[in-house]
Amino acid sequence: MVITIRRWLYKKHFLPISSLPVPVIVVGNITVGGTGKTPLVIALCNWLKTQGYYPGVISRGYKGQINQVHVVSHEDGPSLVGDEPLLIFKEAAVPVAIGKNRYQAGVELLKKYPEINIILSDDGLQHYALQRNLEIVVVDGQRLLGNTYLLPAGPLREPQSRLSTVDAVVINGENESLLDNRQSQFNMTMRPETWINVNNPHLRQPINAFSSERCVAMCAIGNPQRFLNTLASIGVVPFATRIFEDHYHYQENDFKEWLDEKILMTEKDGIKCHLFAPQNVWMLKISAQLDEPFYQWLQVKLTHLRENNGF
Repeated sequence: MVITIRRWLYKKHFLPISSLPVPVIVVGNITVGGTGKTPLVIALCNWLKTQGYYPGVISRGYKGQINQVHVVSHEDGPSLVGDEPLLIFKEAAVPVAIGKNRYQAGVELLKKYPEINIILSDDGLQHYALQRNLEIVVVDGQRLLGNTYLLPAGPLREPQSRLSTVDAVVINGENESLLDNRQSQFNMTMRPETWINVNNPHLRQPINAFSSERCVAMCAIGNPQRFLNTLASIGVVPFATRIFEDHYHYQENDFKEWLDEKILMTEKDGIKCHLFAPQNVWMLKISAQLDEPFYQWLQVKLTHLRENNGF
């Protein structure tokens, strides 16, 4: 109810909205827990670069130690700027700024990188103080909207009706039952690419390398079951699992129990352990795969923005 009232106040201009001089695409969700926003942001950045854009990303920097606006650099660690912004910075190879105030984060990003001509706001759907040109909501195809109740009775940050106001809904994992006859609903899947050694990222293994090995699955993400399902899909059946809360800060002691087994984790986990992980820890690189109609839709939307808004 509170978030609905806040959105109405912003919509009616009772609360101020700030605009950046470049288009802003918000990628977010209306549920708690992992839905696949970060892989989608990375995929969007990579696609935008192929289309001649110079994208930048703004993010809250959740669980990072920095409280003020900060432009991410190669010297920053996950404990400082947050695991998701750092992963985007490394994987998408685009400028990233973090800050509770997304507008100020965007201002600082454009000040340092004036060539940026489009900004993606990672998990900024409920940050209504920032004007946005497109809203893309990611929904987990397995859990969908849960019991459809708002927090704390259910998983929803906003009512289900909010989906009818966004520009596109991306379903992470095939599921056709969420919205009927909606032209701007698209499917996304996660494709396992390769295993990367956390201690030495130059070491790679094919995705089927550990299917016959004694492995431990370890992760600290919003939806651990999705990672376990991915492992099963590539023939890995861990003999043990260790699940931490989302954004958990790993410690060296977390690995000592299984020094003789392969420890498998996600990239989001791995970037937090590079400095102290033993050599038996591997992270799974994945990439978000979207239907071609999604990119066709996005191309049309961006063309309209250029023609009608002067971007």
